[in-house]
Amino acid sequence: MSPLLGLISPIVSVLKGAGILKDPEAEAKAMSALLSAQGEFAKAEKEMMESVNATMREEAKSEHWAQWLWRPCVGFTFCATIINNYILLPYFHAYGMQPITIPGELWSAMLVVLGVAAGTRGLEKWQNGKK
Repeated sequence: MSPLLGLISPIVSVLKGAGILKDPEAEAKAMSALLSAQGEFAKAEKEMMESVNATMREEAKSEHWAQWLWRPCVGFTFCATIINNYILLPYFHAYGMQPITIPGELWSAMLVVLGVAAGTRGLEKWQNGKK
């Protein structure tokens, strides 16, 4: 989804309110530039997704286990941490169970990897379903 989607009209309104866009011609030029930027964002996003898909397809073809196992390993680690910290820990904390502490940056990285993997896999299934 383009970062500008839904923001073009508010951006133009702010520019008009600030006195930057003083006439309809300037407003039309600004609108055209923002629409063009939106198209470029969409194109770059599509290229990125195609690149990720190609990488995942190549990894899946690999005979080396580490190349195709890393995403599931990250997912299982993520699940184990959630189960430990939010399901088991409340019940077993009194018996000495400790939370697994993961820095916020690492959580973000794990979520991005899992999100991209799930999103690209879903997109691939959807595209295959259309054929």
